[in-house]
Order: sequence, then C-alpha cells, then structure tokens
Amino acid sequence: MNDLFIYCLTSKQYNLFKYLPSNIIPLGLGDNIYPKNFLNEKSGINISKHNKNLAEMTGIYWVYKNQIKNFKKDDWVGFCHYRRFWLNDYYKQSHRIRSSLHSKLLIHDEKFKKTEVILAQPTKLKRETIIDHFINNHGDEMIFDAINILDDQNAKAFKDYLNKREFSCCNMFITKPKILGNYCEFVFPYLLKILKYCEDKNLCTGKNIKLPAYFIERFTSFWFHMNANVSYLSYAQLNSFFASNFLNKYINTFKIPGTFMFYPTVLDI
Repeated sequence: MNDLFIYCLTSKQYNLFKYLPSNIIPLGLGDNIYPKNFLNEKSGINISKHNKNLAEMTGIYWVYKNQIKNFKKDDWVGFCHYRRFWLNDYYKQSHRIRSSLHSKLLIHDEKFKKTEVILAQPTKLKRETIIDHFINNHGDEMIFDAINILDDQNAKAFKDYLNKREFSCCNMFITKPKILGNYCEFVFPYLLKILKYCEDKNLCTGKNIKLPAYFIERFTSFWFHMNANVSYLSYAQLNSFFASNFLNKYINTFKIPGTFMFYPTVLDI
C-alpha cells in the first residue's frame, strides 16, 4: 500500500491535534507560535506574508516548495483544515451510523485505486450558478478581470464551469505528487497575479480579506476536473464543541460514541 500524507493546515494550535492519526500532519500558518512537533510554513521557501489574503493556499505552497521532493511517485498527498477532516467514504446527509467520528477518519488509500484526485463532496447550489454564488457573497469587482488573466482557452473553459451548479469547496484535495506539482506550477503564478490585482484595487477588506482564496477555491475545483480523473470523499466540519481546547484537554471529542451521526457536512444551499 502506498503512503498517504494529509497536511492539516491551521492558523491556531488545537489540543485535538494530539488525537489525530499519524498520517494527518499539522502545518502551522501565519504569525502564531506553534509547538515544536508542528511543521511551520515560516521555515523554508514560503509566502507566509500573504497568509491573511491567501489562507490555506500559503500552506499548499509550502508543501509544494519544501516537501514534494520527499514523496515517492505513488504516494498520496492531501490537505485538510483544522476544523475540516477527510472521512473514509462518500456519505449521504441521511446516514445514521452510530459510531464515533474518529472511526470514520481517512487513514489509508485503499479507495483510491481508480482515481487520480480526491475532492471534497460537492457543494450543490439550488438557486444559483457558481458565478452567481460568488458574486452574491463576495461582489463582482474582481471576478471577471481575474478570469481574463487566463489564456483564452482556459478562460472560456472556466467561464463554462462557473455556469454549473456544484463545486468542491475549501481548496481541499488529495492527489499524487506529480499532479500536485502540475497544479501548483499553474495555480500559484495565477493566484499571485490575482492577489496583486486585488491589492491594487484595495479589494481585500472586511469580509473579503481572503478574496483571492475564495476565488481560487472555485478555480481549484475546475482545474482538477479539467486535468485529472476526479472522485469524491466526504469531510466533517467540526463545530466549537468538537474543536474546544478545554474539552480536548480531558477527552478525545472525536471518540465520543454516536458523534458520526452529526456528520458529514453536506452543503446543499
């Protein structure tokens, strides 16, 4: 069996990390101080100064620049967030599995034999297209100019994709090192151009402080669909109870019996 490495991108230190399977690796982002057992994006080649605008993307960049050379070609490399964790299957909203969330965390790659990329279970939009959803939440001051930065072929294909009604959110994915490299080689020059555009127009303010990251999560979903064979897994998004540092001092909230009944997070909006 090939190795599976999932980097858990976090801007905070959480006690729950001590309970995670060993293949989920905490990677600290931004300016906070992290324990010695954490990886830290400020080491090595990094764009950590842009974390406030690019969010989890600065962590993906750090892995690309500093870790990718350490993987074997058949390894799997993925990303999750401090409150969003991969599950071991694709679950419906109506599931009634009376086990703990811990028992459903993804710890191996046996389901990956017929795919090249795992994306998060798609967000389904009932009343909007993807582009409508973006504009309604973040405005229309940058999206059309950001699309036009692309070459003509990719711009047209991306516009077509944005007229669909589902996409995988959060820049969460699992793939092979070569595909990760191809993704990063395309996306980061593009993303940094978008960031400069947003800075020049003073668009990264208020709720849109992470505007380039919100945009690129739509593009990430598009890019993988255009360039690889995609499958899906569900993820759990922890609420404040499960992520509580106080509770996780004393108990592993992942292992509370029956907690899986609350998950996975299925976004159908």
